[in-house]
Amino acid sequence: MSILAVHDKGWIISHLEYLNKIYNNVYNDNQLLELEFNKKVFDINSPFLRNNQIPKMNEKKSMTNRKTSKKKKNIDDSISTEKLDEIKFIQETVDEILADVAEKNIFNKIVETDYNKRAREASQEFYDTEYNISDNFYGCNQSDNPIITTVHSNQYIFPSNSHFYSYDVKDIDKKLEINNQFDFVLVDPPWWNKFIRRNKNKSYKMMFNEELTKIAIDKLLNSSGIIAIWCTNSQSHYNYIFDVIFPLWGIKYIAKWYWVKVTKSGETICDFNNSSVKQPFELLIFGSLNQSAVPQIPDKKLIISVPSAIHSHKPPLIDVLKTYLPPNPNCLEIFARYLLPGWTSWGLEVLKFQNLSFFNINKTNKCFGS
Repeated sequence: MSILAVHDKGWIISHLEYLNKIYNNVYNDNQLLELEFNKKVFDINSPFLRNNQIPKMNEKKSMTNRKTSKKKKNIDDSISTEKLDEIKFIQETVDEILADVAEKNIFNKIVETDYNKRAREASQEFYDTEYNISDNFYGCNQSDNPIITTVHSNQYIFPSNSHFYSYDVKDIDKKLEINNQFDFVLVDPPWWNKFIRRNKNKSYKMMFNEELTKIAIDKLLNSSGIIAIWCTNSQSHYNYIFDVIFPLWGIKYIAKWYWVKVTKSGETICDFNNSSVKQPFELLIFGSLNQSAVPQIPDKKLIISVPSAIHSHKPPLIDVLKTYLPPNPNCLEIFARYLLPGWTSWGLEVLKFQNLSFFNINKTNKCFGS
């Protein structure tokens, strides 16, 4: 549902299309509704810039050049040769994939450039929306269709066959049945980040890295289960996964994929550069408890998509992972911020993106049960 193009080196997907397709038949009392997620959130028509970086169109090019030259001097010279090779590989592979699928016209050749104004406004509306789901809250939708329900005076959409837990992660072994039942566990850690901590609009509860090691992954995954962990381009976070988290979880490394973020015209949201932090991609690192029993996941695959303007709103992975998981897999996301059909989701903001106010509603002529 999310895949726009398949390439032997990766996929191009649409987060927005996925959301719209899973909510095209939503039951609300006796009505059947078609919901569309706020498309402005994905209206990324320009490379990412902070508000104070948005240039005026009449600025002299020489001033821009001076700023660029000054910025280049601040590039981190300590980046390793291995990392430089990795960046070069990703850049070349992105170019190859986009060239090979050019005839599909997935990306717009002409896009109105407003420096993502609509997306930034939609993002601000999201942060301004009250989220009053308290901790220690559980819910589910055990039906085969998405439904709308009221929680704490607000309306939320629950996808089909979904379960969620709004609890602190330290309680996961107390609330979930710890019997090694999950085929796939996705972890999107709230990595400690000074910029996010300073930015009140994007503020969320972060964790010190050592707290992640206490999650009982070995009791959640089954013997042939796969775990994937999102990682920023922080070298310290990356090293901590391999040096501390995976060993303490008993996880063996399998593969690494890259999520490359592009604009609606297919341009990366920032330039590839010789920096260990600011890149147009994030990492997805796979591991397992028992490599011999796990389907072989290929290394160095790319997922290319237009990102959400909202921080940490990750793209859906289930469609690209189907080949590597059993039929009807039992999946868990830890630190989830939205729900997925058929998944168990755990996080303190687990219903954040499920608020009905983020969707446009179209009524259909069908009735419940027809």
